[in-house]
Amino acid sequence: MPVEDDARFLAAIPYFQGLSPDELSHIRAWCHERELADGEILLLEGAPAEALYVVRRGGIRVFKTSNLGKEQVLIVLGPGETFNDVPVFDGGPNPAGAQAIEHGTGVCVLPAARILQLMATNPLVAANIIRVLAARLRHLTTLVEDLSFRTILHRLARLLLEEAARSDGTVTLPQHELAARVGTAREVISRALRELEQHGAITRRRDHGIAVHAEVVRAMLEQLGDQEP
Repeated sequence: MPVEDDARFLAAIPYFQGLSPDELSHIRAWCHERELADGEILLLEGAPAEALYVVRRGGIRVFKTSNLGKEQVLIVLGPGETFNDVPVFDGGPNPAGAQAIEHGTGVCVLPAARILQLMATNPLVAANIIRVLAARLRHLTTLVEDLSFRTILHRLARLLLEEAARSDGTVTLPQHELAARVGTAREVISRALRELEQHGAITRRRDHGIAVHAEVVRAMLEQLGDQEP
């Protein structure tokens, strides 16, 4: 990757915004890149945290797993977004697992010790870190609110709408992944999909894709409002 491309990529990462070219050059020297296969596990929940990671290409799902094997996806990240931030700063173990969601996903690996050194010596980086962690807290607060106060149908409809907006209006996530993102069982997702289809909000295709009819879904979300489970 050309040096100028690396510099532009690093400058766009929220932690490093506002840094000088020389400072970005030092960070570039610390970073090494790792490429992942589709479905490859990068981090295990509970393992020691050794680095901060930045998505370079593709996507990463960050998830928790219960003792019975049920998954809850906490966040899905794309290029320029960081993960494993909290254990880098508090010294604890990885609070969640991380997995590549497509072939060719690439991540930049930044050693934890280097990030802590940078935070201690650069007030701008420290301020950037506070903003990033505050945004993560807001995201997790919204996730808790959804899991506590929104019905499965509401959460699924909103997820399908968001995913469809990233593509051509079709969602290709399998039912077990929809369940992990929404926080329920696959069987419940199957029933909710049938209900959405009966309302004309989606059309399930023979290739297992889901065509999302955005206007109908938005109308349903307005009707569902703040109904509790």
